[in-house]
Amino acid sequence: MQPSISFQPLLEVDLTAGTVGPLVLSDEVRRAWVGGTGLGLYLLSQELRPGMKATDPDCPIYIFCGPLTGSDVLSSSDCALTTLNPDIEHHVCSAHAHGFFGSRLRQTGWDGIIIRGRSEQPVYLWIEDGRGELRPAVDMWGADTFETPQRLRELAQSDGSDMSTACIGPAGENLVWGSSVRVDDFSGWNTGGPGVVWGAKNFKAIAIRGTGTVPIHDPQRLAGLIEQMALEMAESEAVTPPWPFGRRFLAGQPARVESYGGGASGLTAIPMVGELALMNGKNFSDTEIGVRFGRRLGKDLRKWKVESAGGWNCEIACHHRTTCTTGPMAGATFTGFGGEAMEELGPNLGIEDPAIALLLSGVVDGYGLKAASAPRIIAMLMEAFENDEISLEQTGGLDLSWGNYQSVLALLDLTVRREGLGALIAQGFKTTAVTLGIEHRAMHMKWNGFQDYDQRAAPLFLFQSQVVSGADLSSAIDAELAFGVAIKPESGVDEVLDPEDLSYIPDVAFKSARWTMWENSAGMCHFLVRHLHEVTHVEAVSAATGHEYTYAEALRTGERLLVLQRQIQMYLGFTPDEDLVIAERLVEKIPDGPAKGLGITAEELRDARDRYYAIVGFSTVTGAPSQESLEWLGLDKVTVGRP
Repeated sequence: MQPSISFQPLLEVDLTAGTVGPLVLSDEVRRAWVGGTGLGLYLLSQELRPGMKATDPDCPIYIFCGPLTGSDVLSSSDCALTTLNPDIEHHVCSAHAHGFFGSRLRQTGWDGIIIRGRSEQPVYLWIEDGRGELRPAVDMWGADTFETPQRLRELAQSDGSDMSTACIGPAGENLVWGSSVRVDDFSGWNTGGPGVVWGAKNFKAIAIRGTGTVPIHDPQRLAGLIEQMALEMAESEAVTPPWPFGRRFLAGQPARVESYGGGASGLTAIPMVGELALMNGKNFSDTEIGVRFGRRLGKDLRKWKVESAGGWNCEIACHHRTTCTTGPMAGATFTGFGGEAMEELGPNLGIEDPAIALLLSGVVDGYGLKAASAPRIIAMLMEAFENDEISLEQTGGLDLSWGNYQSVLALLDLTVRREGLGALIAQGFKTTAVTLGIEHRAMHMKWNGFQDYDQRAAPLFLFQSQVVSGADLSSAIDAELAFGVAIKPESGVDEVLDPEDLSYIPDVAFKSARWTMWENSAGMCHFLVRHLHEVTHVEAVSAATGHEYTYAEALRTGERLLVLQRQIQMYLGFTPDEDLVIAERLVEKIPDGPAKGLGITAEELRDARDRYYAIVGFSTVTGAPSQESLEWLGLDKVTVGRP
């Protein structure tokens, strides 16, 4: 006899009342919204009220696993955080973390955590053996994201092997724009400003000790699917196009792309990115510095101590623990993903020494900032300073010449303490740029810092980030597809995409987005899912839950989430013109280097947006979903927010 539907309760936390208890949702809700991002978006849509802000006490935080999280499926480590977005007006925060946090949460008997209210004093949440408890964190307030987990492990008398943590640093405590939540020492919820939401609640951390097992509806069926997944991944690796993307690069136009090998892919891919001039150099004004940075990093990596770091059942291990052994930074250690962070804190600030970029990446992570927040603002300030648009008096005496990492360190410190020029940076991209009159130097999407290479070289990626995501550039994005690293026949993409062909963008963006929204709800790492046949992934969710999904139903669920996300945006006051608010430099063609001529103009972006809206059923006048779309997806019966 098969066991019943395999869902566990949610842990409901009221910080105002100081209470912790279980919440059981109906099977109907769990089936419709799956888990992860899906369940988070649905519950957020039900709890909104007019005028609600991310920093209000009643703004909820949803931390949800997917039904595959913590299972025997490879890389089943995904855990999604959903709340309002303090960084971008009219948007939600939809962030994903890996490591062991999600698996251990499920191993303690919970599928997720809901956090509401505000504590009078700093607290953290302790979870063990099916129980949750709020404990004082006054003594931890002010500690960085490396020190805090260590203190939590000491309090638990744990060596860390059976324990996971999530915490904010000084940036989140002081409500600094772009603050993140660090997870398990090397991962984190980095997009959407969740650190600000935690800080506003006086909520410092979560500590989990879990050693149980995750309930699976049909273990035998899932075991067979896991074997099938292994075969599919092996076949996929054999036909994956070469890094980084597109027919132009398959034709061999780049002079050379060297494999640097060794260590975590999130770090060792960066020299190749540099070789193709795709790094952000000096606030996107210099393509050559990224080439030099990448070549130097390639040489240094052979000397540094690089250890891969992965999460639950993870074989890719794209994160890393790296100790620098060269130059003035010898001995510095960094733990994280590192790739894009080092770009932001290296060539984009005019810094060519990878060891310095590595050190700065660790500083930013310790503060609890995402790399594309304050560092991207500092790059804007540096370019303005170099062009005599801001003075030493305005910088508080800091020399913001390109490459001056001492000034970068000083400015980061001022930012998290909200002092001097840092007090302005802490308020965000737009406030800083407008106050200083340097809006033309701001490299932003919707006045938000974005991360991940020069997206002009893959216009689909830029379009996904700017228009499709609707959640701080972190949701409904398939970067591997956009950069031509993945081919997905069952999603309608059966060849490497041509970055010079913009005609396919609306259709492919929609097809990949609806699948990615499903994927973000299931609990498996995207880097593994992209190697699987979609049908196999859907069957794995069915085997885990006992709810039978078809591939068509999975796509419809993903589309339902895309449209629900837009409904939430509309409730918050979104207008379609916001999809076109972007730095002028980002809608210009790349001027030189191997990717010369690639990009999307403002007119092409508007045209692609209008065609995408037509596909999804959004009005180009109001931005709202059509009634026909709502009825087909069953969203006509879902009321978003309170009157």
